[in-house]
Amino acid sequence: MNAFILDNSINSRTNLSLRITQPPVIPISKQIVNSIPVDGREGSLTILRGWEDMRFNFRAALLGTDFHNRFREILPTILNAKTIYFSNDSDVHYNVKTAQAVPQEQKMVTLYEFALTFNCSPFKYIRNVETITLTSSNTVTNLGTIHSLPKITVYGTGSRTLTINGKQITLNILQGSLTLDSELKTCYFGNVAQNNQMQGDFPVFEVGSNTITLGSGITKIEIEPRWRHI
Repeated sequence: MNAFILDNSINSRTNLSLRITQPPVIPISKQIVNSIPVDGREGSLTILRGWEDMRFNFRAALLGTDFHNRFREILPTILNAKTIYFSNDSDVHYNVKTAQAVPQEQKMVTLYEFALTFNCSPFKYIRNVETITLTSSNTVTNLGTIHSLPKITVYGTGSRTLTINGKQITLNILQGSLTLDSELKTCYFGNVAQNNQMQGDFPVFEVGSNTITLGSGITKIEIEPRWRHI
């Protein structure tokens, strides 16, 4: 591992002049569970509450003599990053929630080291997945190893029904389209929330094949599938 890449384009080595001096240990997704003893039950009752965030801790160094000014210049890029991936595993990226950079010490006259921490969502997201466009009912295959929470834009006008894996979503489309974001649990048009124009659960794509039925009057849908791995 010789570099990390922020927002799919900013290479820590070539764009920020950073060197990884202590690479991170790549974590795996970890479940959050409650184990509840129940009288008369063989073993405890286990309830899955969710998944823990992933955290990356590593060290990087700046080379040169003007460390303080250069550190101030690159710090906003690090703190404002939305995604990160590593040069030795470029097939997946991680969604960044928060980032921290803490100066450590000057190792040499021309080398200053600092610690980086990226707190990320619990899963690895497959990179470079193209938007899926459907103009008729079809199936899509989840390429990941866990269910995904897609973003789907539905085109049409009036009261329309989209069915995914047998579950119906009824939409009252007022302005030509509505977007359903299953991660954010939000239905919207442009920048305006439209959750009151939606009935049903936000769609989920299970691992493997998923059946999509476009009801009458839906001209097409565009899917950002967000395939991901544990």
